[in-house]
Amino acid sequence: MPEGIDKVPDRLEQRAKAAVLLMRLDPADIKSQKELAWGYEGIVAYSKICTHVGCPVGLYEQQTHHLLCPCHQSTFDVTDDCKVIFGPAHRNLPQPGDHGGRRGLPGRQAALPRGRGPRLPERGHR
Repeated sequence: MPEGIDKVPDRLEQRAKAAVLLMRLDPADIKSQKELAWGYEGIVAYSKICTHVGCPVGLYEQQTHHLLCPCHQSTFDVTDDCKVIFGPAHRNLPQPGDHGGRRGLPGRQAALPRGRGPRLPERGHR
């Protein structure tokens, strides 16, 4: 979250605009060894930008640990590296890049690696 977000009058609206989702899972529910090693005590972060056409992925089903993109119903499994389990998206939701543990995030930063997000012709993809 951006610094000072809790001091603005519309803080909930500003939080909804964040590009990264931060979730806490029971470590026993996490299927991926990579995700277990990457997270911290079950806390994981993923991009909120759908890899299909860039809509905000924001609907979370707590019982199944699935994230849903409301635009085209792509569904991602949070417990297994946010792999696509349904819908038109062809790539997993990316995790934030590595930077060495600054600002209280263990080994991660908020910036996403380049080349992530939707594959659109105007971005040079075919």
